[in-house]
Amino acid sequence: MQAEISLHGGDACQIGQMPASYQWSMGGFVISLAMALLALVDFRRGFLLDHYAWTTLYFSFSPWHIALLAVGLLGAFASYRVLRASEVKQSSGALDRYVKVLTFVIFGLFVTDLFAYRGVAAARAAEAGQLSAGWMNAYGVTGWLKPLALAVSYQLTVWHATFLGIMLAGLALTVLPRYLKPLLTRSGLGGSLFGAAFALPQPFCSCCASVVTPSLVRQGASSQFALAFVVGSPMLNLTALILAAVLLPPPYALLRITAGLALTIPVTYGVVWVASRWQSSPGWSPRGRVGQVFLSWMNGYCQLFHVEEMMKERRTDTPAAFIASWFSVTKRLALLLVPTLFILSLVTSAIIQMLPSAFGNNLPSVAIAAVAGTLLMVSTWTEIPVAQQMLQAGFSGPAATLLVVLPPVSLPCLMLLGGALANLRAVALLGLTVAALGAVVGVAFL
Repeated sequence: MQAEISLHGGDACQIGQMPASYQWSMGGFVISLAMALLALVDFRRGFLLDHYAWTTLYFSFSPWHIALLAVGLLGAFASYRVLRASEVKQSSGALDRYVKVLTFVIFGLFVTDLFAYRGVAAARAAEAGQLSAGWMNAYGVTGWLKPLALAVSYQLTVWHATFLGIMLAGLALTVLPRYLKPLLTRSGLGGSLFGAAFALPQPFCSCCASVVTPSLVRQGASSQFALAFVVGSPMLNLTALILAAVLLPPPYALLRITAGLALTIPVTYGVVWVASRWQSSPGWSPRGRVGQVFLSWMNGYCQLFHVEEMMKERRTDTPAAFIASWFSVTKRLALLLVPTLFILSLVTSAIIQMLPSAFGNNLPSVAIAAVAGTLLMVSTWTEIPVAQQMLQAGFSGPAATLLVVLPPVSLPCLMLLGGALANLRAVALLGLTVAALGAVVGVAFL
């Protein structure tokens, strides 16, 4: 007993007596990372400076961005090297407390960056009284080149959110679940509630939220938590609700807020409940060559997302080891998820291209809007300007439908979720439920 007390006292002493250079290096890493993130978010939104050399729909460029990003990256690398050199002389047990602090500070930086990314656009939209969905025009490209133009334009529009999603996914896979696991693993209605709460401060579009999900699931997140997080990020994030209340007519604003609550909590909970009962019923096996090939393909697709293999034999017990593992895993996630997201967005655009172009304020148009809106990938808040345009054209039913079906899911999102959860029945049921609910709402607003 005395030896144990002595050992713990020694560790505590080591924590309190870490070299000042080590503590300064940790602070330097955090500050440098914050500088790099600030450079990227201003490159995307252009809100810090009075003048930018080059401004487009996708970025605003100033030479200061290069300088700020270079200082941030070099400072982060230098700080990491000092940390790694200092840790050679320390026991990992004495440094575990620093890993926890560093994890939550980094998580806070990314959430702050995400709020700045979405908040600047929200403030501009509220001031102008409207939102833009210019990326959907794909610069006038027509014919079968349009799906490619739409996919490229969409990826350029959401590149910053995708970057944040992948960085958070790497953080989630590396170390975050160690501290949040009691919340992530909750099943039942509690899992849906915690998933919705986790989504509130993270205004991702459904595709970017689904990029984070495989990492959460492989670390033990329940299906209820995962689905509520993916649906809640675009449907329940606070900035989207504020914009809906400010920019939409009262009945449509109330619809948008109510649909967000309904889809995020009771619908995701009910989908998992039904799918689990379906799963436990006598199994169904596809007959015939086509069915077997499809099943084999889907099993292979699901295997892509067994990303916990990336963490084998990787250390996270010291700050430097955690940083190295985080960046290595994030790089591998990006190589998997970015091409997957682009290919699926291209497929979605092609499907939308094949839909009928005739539109009106009638039942067939509501049905088309329900199907197309469920499949289409859009960035957060895009449903608001689309609904505004529909209302101005007199299409009240399709406008109401798109407010419900555009944000929560998309074909890329459903495919990523299917691979992450290895439960295609649940995600298929989620997509069908979203489309059906959107159609019912649209008919009610005709």
